[in-house]
Amino acid sequence: MSCHANTTGISDMTDVLILGGGLAGCAAALALADQGIGATIVEARDRLGGRAFSRALPGDDGPPVEYGGGWGAPHHHRLQALAARLGLGLTPRAPLAGQVQIPAQRDPGHDAAMALWRTDAAASDPGVLAMTMADYLDSRAMPASARREILAWWAISGATDPSLGTLAGILSPKLALGFGPKLEELAYTITGGVQGLAEGAARLSGARLLMSSPAERLSQDETGVRLRLASGQELTARAAIVALPVNVLDQLRLEPPLPPAAAEVRRKGHAAKIVKFLIRASGIEPGTLVTGEAGGLRFLWADHLRADGSTLVVGFALAEEMPEPSEALARAGLALAFPGAGFLSADWHDWQADPFARGVWVGPRAEVEHLHAPKHWGPFGRIGFAGSDIAPEEQGWFEGALASAEWTVAALAEGVLRE
Repeated sequence: MSCHANTTGISDMTDVLILGGGLAGCAAALALADQGIGATIVEARDRLGGRAFSRALPGDDGPPVEYGGGWGAPHHHRLQALAARLGLGLTPRAPLAGQVQIPAQRDPGHDAAMALWRTDAAASDPGVLAMTMADYLDSRAMPASARREILAWWAISGATDPSLGTLAGILSPKLALGFGPKLEELAYTITGGVQGLAEGAARLSGARLLMSSPAERLSQDETGVRLRLASGQELTARAAIVALPVNVLDQLRLEPPLPPAAAEVRRKGHAAKIVKFLIRASGIEPGTLVTGEAGGLRFLWADHLRADGSTLVVGFALAEEMPEPSEALARAGLALAFPGAGFLSADWHDWQADPFARGVWVGPRAEVEHLHAPKHWGPFGRIGFAGSDIAPEEQGWFEGALASAEWTVAALAEGVLRE
């Protein structure tokens, strides 16, 4: 994919500098443009999208697949509205055709344990929600088969080491009926890929782009902001929006420093670390869900049938359990989850090693989870922050990225941009 926004003639002064060309940054540029305010997007990568990374599988002529986040929920109206504005369609998730738990054998007490899980979901006890997943499983004496089923969903929703993240991100009253409502959240993908939303928003905004340009230092005074790039180039503006994942904020020097709450999140980062495999296989019916434990993979979804007759299987593993993903591990997991299926290929992106992400969608650490709330993220003078990691709602989703951009642009427009 490519974006045709202007990348030349970057002047020293612009209305707003936006650090980060992910969906939050590009949506912020569009929101500013809607108010007649110009922006320059400064992006460290050679592409837009950030953790929205959509491209074809290697050696494949098929449509783009999602290497990062991809799904949207029925209630994600901002995401749907932006797609409609850009002329991008929604591709519905395949209907659930069947679910398999592996290993299939259930331990004594499995049904009672899952009933207790549903009871806790309905109660939404703040004390329970504040527990780490590991502490919860131990306190409820969950048998191994129940642990496997719960951790399968944790691998995609909690996305952290179970000892680091709380139940707040997964346990909700809607799960009192089981995990069916959780699957319903994965309702559709953006036709052509979520990365196209970021590119389209940037293009429509008319924002100037400065690509392959990591930021080094951002300072402000009473007259404006100044950004120094790693290349040594300096840019000035009336205001700035930092739309970067919290795990890379420690790469940016801020003057003056962040207030204590935000600084603590900047120092610790979030703990989400997963491996997302994209596997092409034959002999699998789309809409089949496998949960449990398959050679490190805990959640596998047979997503859709491809033009060549193969099925795309999306698999998730906690990075702590699969620190070095490989084709061999993908092949082994597929064989356990879908006996008799034919393995064709596998691919993935190492988000943990990616210097401009250092992890996937947010998985707050228990001790600083409350500090991800947007009230701790300004704006601070002329600098605002945006991104799904600190969203006012739907944290960790692309909907959250859009909500955060909307909120931050509104705050700056009512403040320093009215001067």
